[in-house]
Amino acid sequence: MAITSANIVVGLAESATVKIGTYGQVEGAAADIGATEGGVDIVVARDYYQKTCDQSVGILDLIKTLEDCKLKFSMAEATLDNLRLALDYPAGALAGSVLSFGGDATVNELTIYVNVVGPSGGTRKYTFHKAVALSCTHAYKKGDKTLYEVEFQIINDTSKAADVQLCYVEDSGVDVTAPTVALTTPLDGGTVAQGTTDPVIWTITEAGTVDENSIRYGNDDDATFMIINTTVPAAAALVAGTIVYSAVGKTVTFTPTVAWTNLDEFQAIVTTGLRDIAGNHLAAIKIEQFSAA
Repeated sequence: MAITSANIVVGLAESATVKIGTYGQVEGAAADIGATEGGVDIVVARDYYQKTCDQSVGILDLIKTLEDCKLKFSMAEATLDNLRLALDYPAGALAGSVLSFGGDATVNELTIYVNVVGPSGGTRKYTFHKAVALSCTHAYKKGDKTLYEVEFQIINDTSKAADVQLCYVEDSGVDVTAPTVALTTPLDGGTVAQGTTDPVIWTITEAGTVDENSIRYGNDDDATFMIINTTVPAAAALVAGTIVYSAVGKTVTFTPTVAWTNLDEFQAIVTTGLRDIAGNHLAAIKIEQFSAA
């Protein structure tokens, strides 16, 4: 490999993510643990048996007897669900705002996805097929933030081929193309049926992978998708509802909480906060119109 700055791995950046799901869960359905403190450490240690004989003073051969892979990082977002993951407890241990643990002998196998900025500005994705949370350290200190310092043991997934049982690492090429987005149901200028909760669907055009962390509905500073009722411009307001992202079709589907009202007019807005995992943002804010009829 030529010695060039293009081969330097940058590491964590804006679009970097750590996602944790149940064993075998696809990345799109895995939980994003949010920000990490100090990055991610991937430690691979090996043990070897040394072959020697009486007639030689040196080591004749090495036989690999153990390949031990561990993943370590600190969760900066100290949610109860992150604590549950770090303590090796199933989803049922968290009920609302109460996390219960202690006395459960179940080992919870996980699949972990780590995305970082790779060589030449591309994306490097680590897929750890089977992992178990070994330890969790957290402390509450006056004037200091609380972190969940967690260590995962990566287990050989014998359902995979012999050379990919611990992890799969993939580099994507450089992506400098910004995603685009447009209403597809209804089309710009179209209508939804009044008296129904028919969905509104945006379709994202992106050759690579959309950064799902950038898909948020609402009117907060970090929101990227919103539908505004503009029937009375002076009283324009966000339409209540929820969105669901499909990684397969690259669609964002909005479902209103209350049925559409006849003759109301709406703006469907997508901000430049929408991005792909290479960090390319939507080039310009997208504003489209539709009405209820």
